[in-house]
Amino acid sequence: MGKADGKGVYTWVNGEVYDGEWSVGLKHGYGIWRGLYNDSYIGEWYESKAHGYGVHTWKNGDRYEGEWYFCLKHGTGTDIFINGDSYTGEYVDGKPEGKG
Repeated sequence: MGKADGKGVYTWVNGEVYDGEWSVGLKHGYGIWRGLYNDSYIGEWYESKAHGYGVHTWKNGDRYEGEWYFCLKHGTGTDIFINGDSYTGEYVDGKPEGKG
């Protein structure tokens, strides 16, 4: 059986949806993922991992806009919290580090 390749939409039984680019059955390229409870990620994917530039919004409304490296915040980006706080700067392995 063939694997998804190119553009397409996949809906999981639990209600999650991915609309974007695929390569050999993996999210790869640009796409939009909408999870359960209003979580979402819009951006670049590499082998089904958030990788490159993207925006992740969590169910509580917190948001990160910036660079990702295999599903970890890595590079430059901004965390915006629903309480009004924010952090803009560098991230390494998912954590703020360096200038910010």
